[in-house]
Amino acid sequence: MKNKTYIWTLTLFVVFINVGIALFCIITTTHNYSGLTESYLREHYFLVNSITKDIRVLENGWNTVEESVNYACDAYKQQYTSQNIYLQVYKDAKCIYSTLPSDLKLNMETINREENTTVLRLIKQDDKKYVQIIGNLFNEYSECTLVYYADITSTVYGWQKMNCFLFIAGMFFSFILSICLFELLKYIFAPLEEISCVSNKIANGEYKQRLEIKGGLEISEVVQSFNTMSEKIKDQMEALEAYAEEKQRLIDDMAHELGTPLTAIYGYAEYMLKTHLNEEDRYTFLQYILSESKRLKNISENLLDMAVMREEKEIEMMPIQINQLFKKVHQTENIKLKEKEIEFLYDSKIEKIQGNEALIESLVMNLLDNAIKACKPKGKITMRAYSENDKKIIEVQDDGKGMTSEQLLHVKEAFYRVDKSRSRKEGGNGLGLALCEQIAKKHGAELMIESQFNEGTVVKVIF
Repeated sequence: MKNKTYIWTLTLFVVFINVGIALFCIITTTHNYSGLTESYLREHYFLVNSITKDIRVLENGWNTVEESVNYACDAYKQQYTSQNIYLQVYKDAKCIYSTLPSDLKLNMETINREENTTVLRLIKQDDKKYVQIIGNLFNEYSECTLVYYADITSTVYGWQKMNCFLFIAGMFFSFILSICLFELLKYIFAPLEEISCVSNKIANGEYKQRLEIKGGLEISEVVQSFNTMSEKIKDQMEALEAYAEEKQRLIDDMAHELGTPLTAIYGYAEYMLKTHLNEEDRYTFLQYILSESKRLKNISENLLDMAVMREEKEIEMMPIQINQLFKKVHQTENIKLKEKEIEFLYDSKIEKIQGNEALIESLVMNLLDNAIKACKPKGKITMRAYSENDKKIIEVQDDGKGMTSEQLLHVKEAFYRVDKSRSRKEGGNGLGLALCEQIAKKHGAELMIESQFNEGTVVKVIF
């Protein structure tokens, strides 16, 4: 692009400057020639008038016309010859007077014999140029014709020299311009070439490449925009890589999670086929198969719920009564609470929130279920709903075993278990908090978890 811009710009400039110089030379030369010929015509008129008067005076002194012409013209010979101006007088197409040098042979081809008529010609003789003006004398001497020759060779040479100088000057300035234009385009296109270079590096995976901000306001804005674009590409690529890693980890974890119950189901079923079992053992094996099948069902349902929520762009929202929500959750989980003799308290300082009732119920149920699993027998769980800084918050707090800072970093990941043996034993599949996170995002809410190891956990859903 730089080379094309350079060639086209330089070509257009050279064409325009040379056309301009040519037009200037033509107009100037035409104007100068017009002015020069006008001055010669005036001088020819002056000579015709003066010589006519002189002949009239001399002829009255008993001189012939030819003698009078010679006397009259000699008075101007020295003055005009020094100026390279020559005179000829013809009478009846016969030259009766001439100041032309002998080496000049400027023969007048046609003499206009009409009175009051002047003919102007440009004639060439060898390398010289002359203005030839032909005109008759006045009145009774109109049979005589004055031919005026002005040598304009040096003047024309001066014009040509000036024109040549202008073209040389144009070529010189074109050369200077070509250098300046090359350096200017090099300076202007330098950031673009750098952008192109960095773009290729980014295209090859070097997403940390950036441009140095320098140059004028426009260039700095372009560079700043490019760096912003590069930063966004880097963030998006990192997000895609993180998503790909998370997706692969999810697949690996899911394969692992599905492998254990499937292996158990297959093992028990094969053993039952190959071995004669009494009713008690058969019942025990069927209970294992039923338990593992139920775990597979829970995993598939949770995964399906997460997939549906990711695909759904909008969910149906409606007012949800908080007290009724807490009572329903309490009733559902009451058996588990009684089994571990856990004290459960709930309180609401707000009347209702806006959301999808089924999803919010599932979220709160999962949080309470996790709290029950984390609590030791005779523990305590508190569920609250309140407003803080114009935000509505649902909070679930337990005094269970809590989590370390490292465990907090991964607790929202799918299939992640803080205590793998306990969760599996109690039917957990590590999808509860991942599902809660999806539900919270669908409601424009934030799921925040605070925990201290062996001191308990507080989970807040901030709307």
